[in-house]
Amino acid sequence: MVSVGEQQLHLGGPRARAVLAALLLEANRLVPISHLVEAVWERVPPATAEHQIRKIVADLRSRIPHAQEMIATDGPGYRIIVDEDQLDLIRFDKALDEARHCATVDGEVAALETALGLYRGRVLPDGRSPVLTSAAAALEDRYLGARERLLELRLEQGRAHDVVSELMPLVAEHPLRESLSALLMVALYRVGRQADALRVYHDLRNLLAEQLGIDPSSAVNYRYQQILRNEPGLDAPPAARHDRPAGPPAPAPPPRSLPHDLPDFTGRETELARLLAHVPPAPADPADTPRAVRIVTVDGMAGSGKTALAVHAAHRVADRYPDGQIFLDLHGFSAHCEPVEPRDALGTLLRAVGVPADRIPDDPADREILWRGMTADRRMLLLFDNVLASDQVRPLIPAGPGCLVLVTSRPRLAGLDGAAPLPLPLLSAADGLALLGQLLGHRRVAAEQEAAAELVALSGRLPLALRIVASRLTNRPHWTLAYLAGRLREEHLRLDELTVEHRSVRTALHLSYAAVPPRHQELFRLLGAVPGTDFDRHAVAALAGLTPHTAETLLEDLLDARLLVQRTPGRYTFHSLVRALAREAAAHQPHTAHDARQRLLDYYLKITDEAADLLGPRRERPRPAGRHHTPAATPPLRDATDALGWFGAERANLLAAITHAEETGSDVHVARLPLAFAPYLHTRGHIEDELGVLRKASAAARRLGDPALEGAALTGMAAPFGHLGRVKEGLACAREALSLAERAGDRGGAAFCLGRIGMFHNALGQYENAITALHRALVLLSRADAHDEESTVLAALGEAQAALGRHAEALQTSRLVVLHSRQSGDTYGELTGLMGEAAAYAGAGQLDIALDRLAEASELARHTTTPDGQAPILAQYADIYRRQGRHREALHAGHTALQLLRRVRRPALSAAVHNVIGSVHRDRGDYERGEGHHQKARRLAQQAGLRRELTLALDGIAHARAHGEGPHEAKEHEPRGECSLVY
Repeated sequence: MVSVGEQQLHLGGPRARAVLAALLLEANRLVPISHLVEAVWERVPPATAEHQIRKIVADLRSRIPHAQEMIATDGPGYRIIVDEDQLDLIRFDKALDEARHCATVDGEVAALETALGLYRGRVLPDGRSPVLTSAAAALEDRYLGARERLLELRLEQGRAHDVVSELMPLVAEHPLRESLSALLMVALYRVGRQADALRVYHDLRNLLAEQLGIDPSSAVNYRYQQILRNEPGLDAPPAARHDRPAGPPAPAPPPRSLPHDLPDFTGRETELARLLAHVPPAPADPADTPRAVRIVTVDGMAGSGKTALAVHAAHRVADRYPDGQIFLDLHGFSAHCEPVEPRDALGTLLRAVGVPADRIPDDPADREILWRGMTADRRMLLLFDNVLASDQVRPLIPAGPGCLVLVTSRPRLAGLDGAAPLPLPLLSAADGLALLGQLLGHRRVAAEQEAAAELVALSGRLPLALRIVASRLTNRPHWTLAYLAGRLREEHLRLDELTVEHRSVRTALHLSYAAVPPRHQELFRLLGAVPGTDFDRHAVAALAGLTPHTAETLLEDLLDARLLVQRTPGRYTFHSLVRALAREAAAHQPHTAHDARQRLLDYYLKITDEAADLLGPRRERPRPAGRHHTPAATPPLRDATDALGWFGAERANLLAAITHAEETGSDVHVARLPLAFAPYLHTRGHIEDELGVLRKASAAARRLGDPALEGAALTGMAAPFGHLGRVKEGLACAREALSLAERAGDRGGAAFCLGRIGMFHNALGQYENAITALHRALVLLSRADAHDEESTVLAALGEAQAALGRHAEALQTSRLVVLHSRQSGDTYGELTGLMGEAAAYAGAGQLDIALDRLAEASELARHTTTPDGQAPILAQYADIYRRQGRHREALHAGHTALQLLRRVRRPALSAAVHNVIGSVHRDRGDYERGEGHHQKARRLAQQAGLRRELTLALDGIAHARAHGEGPHEAKEHEPRGECSLVY
């Protein structure tokens, strides 16, 4: 009710009264518009709610005198400015405060009577929204408490008859409020109505049993026993002293139920600092409270130390919350408990703040309203642990702006509005070692540092796993850290080892798995069958027989459930211990897992073929007659850049898939996958991997009895053998592949093999043999109308011609390479041709033109190869700069090439670069350094059987020794024949 003088103002409809009530409840404080919206609408507000609030405020300003100054706009909301004598609520609070501080009974009675005299009936009768209903319940409870205290004091004053008259209707109105019944029993006893007093007790007991299933409290039972025994202490004082000090009953101590802080809590400095940054400092003035409750959610996978961090932080700031600190486990993920319902959790919270059981309503909404009312003016810290979902904890958020709520959960609680999320990562390796040192003793850990680091890694840097590891080592003092690490290395046994008493990593992780729907559990099991380390939605769609969209939706849900990890957008993987759980689950359904892997392998066959085709034209690869399954949709790859990116992301998975296919006898996949995969491995310099998968492909093709596939694999092995300097092995493979192609009548295949044979002859310095083989290859390619390979063969032919000093022929051949490559769009062939032209011009002494061609090649290489692809170009630069006397530039180019070659193993090129650098040092007169580089080239050439580079190395050593040794010593290192340097 709002009045001016004796005139009562009409404020408008219920919504206007609700807005004004919400403002007055927070008088002289900012009220956000969002809070006013909640106060007006009972359910979901309309889209225009904020606009309607502004119109209501404008209307109130027009109806209430001086309201333009009284209702002030303040940032995101409004503030109503009122004096003490303008608002009954302020006067009520002031009178109650005076009562609490009165030194005499009469003074406290007078203050309470003043406060209660302001009460004009039920507060906020029009309030139907949860906000106003909660506020009304809180005010009603404060009124009732004040009235009860006044009756206690009147009993002290000897006014028992008055108290009985007032208590009778009050108990009838609140029959489950035990304290009122206890007070009425004492009042009746003092006026000589002992039987009536006992009857009040029995009525209360029956009512509590019938409605709540509980007995009266110990305080009521004590009063009952006193009345039965006619204890003198219940009698009225012989002469009531109205001026004696008031003695209100001692308030119940604030709840303090935080678990103990771990004495060995270690690390987490960053996360702890971020959490504490959300906690406001203790206010200098108790009236200076924050504007809203602070909520911080700590989420992370099972066993990551969420509870330990939250409890540690809570103890750090507990003194800022004098009205209590409550810890409540909601059992969202507990092995032997169902998740706590919000209704039950509210009951626990209400009892913790002193609400008698008989006053706790049954309806969950009523409990929520009462809880908000009870916490409206308190500064409390609440730690809700092990939360399942936002809906479980949302009703428990207190109303008091001075409260702090810490929430721990496995999933991210994105639906908890106003919460500051704190995702908890795994421990760093350093923090993991520090924790192990705290648990085991730093001396024991320092004695086995490598084993300790391995234990941290095998435990997945998970605090729960590390504590179990420490417990096992503590219980087995004769075990070394290395011994336990050895037991943990077996992935299929790891979860068995990470168990001690009732603590188990498997159980903790399984609870997350059990909490997701059956469809997600099925996909989780299938993911355990993946042989690789990570996956995208297309691979999972193929694995599970889903559409990519559905697969992505399920993957995102598993990510939210902390069963997957995402380090790169669009790609998913397991934590190592979760992977162990998933593989256990997959092993329980071997046939289902096998079928899923076959679908995945078929998918890899299809997508690798598509990606390989984009890397550049290659001769046709053998195709199988059919597949076991129809592969799922593949990701859209538009060009070579996309293909390289896809191969780069899937490289480890493809290697694992080939190994798995070999182990399970899926020879079709073993024989075919490497043929599409190898060009990428070669391009990126993964030469050992390239050779390894092609060897597996060759063996599988032989088992299948498929000479075309075997020949393709053998021919493919030629390139990595060449790059690794294993020339003779490469030549043997190429000849074996040639024999298979000729028997099969495959002209294109035979030409391909002859091209590789020619390259190996070049490496061995057998240039005439190389030219013969390469000419045969060109004839077969022409007859087979297979021109894709011509550029590669011509490039090798130009190299042989240049080595024999036939530079004009080499130049024409290299120009043909460039022309053919540009016509076919083969950028790698064009790059090779340009380098061939540069070598021919350099051999003919036209060094400036050679540098121009190298500049073209270098620019092209920037867009088509990895950085180490620049190494052959830099080697040629170094040699040409040397011939021009530009020694500093030559050394810079040569050493840069060597730095790039450290990433890949290419002994032939490395030997060539060392020979060039050695020649530069000799030209500068630094014979000792020159000989050192030639010696390195000699060792590489001897190991790989590289005649040309060996000859150059020996020649360089001899020249270096000739300037510092006698003729006999230098003679030992003279080359056996003539040789010129060609790239």
